[in-house]
Amino acid sequence: MAEVFAIEFQKLVDIQEQVDIQKAIQVDVQIQGNSALADVKAEATALGPDSHTETLGLTSTTSVAGVGSSSSSIAESVSASQPNTDWHIA
Repeated sequence: MAEVFAIEFQKLVDIQEQVDIQKAIQVDVQIQGNSALADVKAEATALGPDSHTETLGLTSTTSVAGVGSSSSSIAESVSASQPNTDWHIA
């Protein structure tokens, strides 16, 4: 005879965040020549049937001689799985 279990819960989440960032950067560089380097590592693992996960990222940086530099980064991660309605306790 199969045992049937039902689990139900409620969760209330209240996130409050206040950020004050103060920074000073002083840089003196000496560069000869021209170079550019890009490197990225991302992982996504989906385990079991009816599961999906993905990790996406975009990073860009530019340096212009005599002008300055800029950089930007965007990252996104998502995962989903079909709930398993079969509960087994050994």
